[in-house]
Amino acid sequence: MGTDRISTALFLAVAVLTVGGELSKIAWLTDAAAVAVVSFLILEYRRIPLLQRAVGSAFLAAGLAACAFADDPLPTAERGVIRVLPFLLLFASIVWLQASSTRSPSLLALRNTVVSQPPGRRFAWVTGAGHFLGVAFNLAGLSLLTPMIAKGADPTLQKRLGRAMIQGFGAGTCWSPLYVGTAFIIASVPGVTWSHVGPLGFVVAIGLLVWGWAFDRAFARAPGRAAKATAPSPVPLGRAVGVRVAGILAALFACIVVFVEGLDWSIPIALAVTAPPFALIWAVLIRRRDPEFGPGQVARGALEILPNLRAEALLFTGATVFGVGVSALIPDAQAGGTGPIPVLPAWAWIITIMAGYALFSAMGIHPVVTVVLVTSILPAEAIGLAPEILALSLMVMWGQGTNVSPFSATVLFMARITGAGGWTVAWKWNGLFGAVTTVLLIGVLLAINASGFYSGP
Repeated sequence: MGTDRISTALFLAVAVLTVGGELSKIAWLTDAAAVAVVSFLILEYRRIPLLQRAVGSAFLAAGLAACAFADDPLPTAERGVIRVLPFLLLFASIVWLQASSTRSPSLLALRNTVVSQPPGRRFAWVTGAGHFLGVAFNLAGLSLLTPMIAKGADPTLQKRLGRAMIQGFGAGTCWSPLYVGTAFIIASVPGVTWSHVGPLGFVVAIGLLVWGWAFDRAFARAPGRAAKATAPSPVPLGRAVGVRVAGILAALFACIVVFVEGLDWSIPIALAVTAPPFALIWAVLIRRRDPEFGPGQVARGALEILPNLRAEALLFTGATVFGVGVSALIPDAQAGGTGPIPVLPAWAWIITIMAGYALFSAMGIHPVVTVVLVTSILPAEAIGLAPEILALSLMVMWGQGTNVSPFSATVLFMARITGAGGWTVAWKWNGLFGAVTTVLLIGVLLAINASGFYSGP
């Protein structure tokens, strides 16, 4: 209990100091946040699950080794830790929304409607619900749909519906400012704001949802299975429930957009300021229907979850330090120079970056490593791309990358729920879809780039 309290205090310190440092521009606050991250990892290291500990430690060790050969080893390593702060701030913010989302009568009613759909429509419903619940509440929203694929369910059903969930969930990185990957990419590509790429990314995401449904019907659905399956009568989604769910999502996104576009805050800072009061107000509204639930449960639940973010903290810190360390070894990378960059046409860079992203992810390299390396070594202006094109190419591939990465949080979550291995979920369930979808997304980005929708550098 004592360790949990210290860990909770350290993670809270990371969040508060990061927000304070960003808004006040006081450097020592950011430095103190980095110290708090290191202290948290030291305290929690032995409690991290073995697989995540091994992967995170390998990235961290390799990153520190790379930093040791840089011109300024300690400042380089510190930059790596500081660069992970927005990630951890996003994690700390999202946990505030988890308790309310899992007790919301409206979201539970939506879950009942999705679960009750007959086989012919269920994949589409699960994909759509996984997307829109995921974009707002991250894995907490996805967990609302897990009863239908829990351990012991029909293996074929697990595979299809599990794929539907994470395909819909992964498409959210194309546009949602509440996704860790989306926020990190926008912050990492200079000159890009959410309003520049979010709306077009939303269109791409909807296309991915439709494509996932079509792919399932054409290639994955067993012939005649739907006709033989016995399904309960579908529970209709009442108009009032639909309005309340839409209102919840719209209110949350409106708060974020106001801070990001109106005050020019970064997405992690906007979410950190928005999420706690939003969750507490939501809990007050829920208590009118559920007297046993309220703001106190939300606050306690959020604080109890913070120490459990130890694995994510190590994985993201290790991956970020590795990316920063490697980029520091490449001449002119930090300055955005063009010395070591091969001369290729813009379309070739789009193909190289997106295909490499998918390949590295399937090999188990976390997407954050790819993003850090690309944004550090290949600045948009140096490779002839508009910054928005570079950001979009990384955003649309983050979700696909996590779905085929055996070590991503999404895949590990699905593996834990279904009892299938991480390699099975990443490669057998999503490998073919991920490969084909990567080719399609490359075509989409090539078309957008050729259209001149975004002006060049």
